[in-house]
Amino acid sequence: MNALVTGGTGTLGHEVVAELRSAGHRARVLSRKPGTGGDWAQGDLASGASLDRALEDIEVIVHAASAAAQPWRLHATDVVGTRRLIEAAARAHVKHLVFISIVGMEGVAYPYYTRKLEAEKVVREGSLPWTILRATKFHASIDFFLSRFCSIPGLAMVPLAWQFQPVDAREVARRLTELALGPPAGRVPDFGGPEVRTFRSLAESWLKARRQNRRLVNLPIPFAFSGQFAAGKLLVPEHKDGTVKFEQYLVRKYGRW
Repeated sequence: MNALVTGGTGTLGHEVVAELRSAGHRARVLSRKPGTGGDWAQGDLASGASLDRALEDIEVIVHAASAAAQPWRLHATDVVGTRRLIEAAARAHVKHLVFISIVGMEGVAYPYYTRKLEAEKVVREGSLPWTILRATKFHASIDFFLSRFCSIPGLAMVPLAWQFQPVDAREVARRLTELALGPPAGRVPDFGGPEVRTFRSLAESWLKARRQNRRLVNLPIPFAFSGQFAAGKLLVPEHKDGTVKFEQYLVRKYGRW
């Protein structure tokens, strides 16, 4: 199988690339940055630059690219870029598009989720046969957010009541690889982590792993999405598919927790 992985250098994408290659399949990485090797394609979803070349001989796309860290680029990359990708893939006679999305986005007043829902709509209404998998937040994302909430020396100011169901990117990558190697399946069951956790409990484990002596303080965030996170909108407790717990991730990254 010849696959193109958009976002192939990201937290999830590089794990998908590894899974595909370890299973004996070709995985070409699409990135805006220059790279080396025959399985690296430089291109830009937002502009459509070089997409036709990147899609030569490709049978399936795993679409994991997003401008999540650059909110000013979200519409151009996630929405318009997905449309450009599908149009180019149709010209290249690609057989299947697998799209990774996020659990529980409907009605959540968070701009990134609004754009992600728009991108899902583009996939569903596009000309390619498709599969959409929604997953809960990755361990690495929890790690990143906690580091941002600890910018003040001696304090960890965290919205303690937020609830997450963190999942390991490697496990999601394995599921995406299974889907990419199978027929288009539409919207498949969500993929969640093994535990529902408060941000307080995740922060406590994170601080312990990093040996940081910080005072944990609640950070009120006066926006609708904050209350929705605390109410469990991003959870899918009926799908505890992952097996790797947050503390196991911390051991893997920091050597302890």
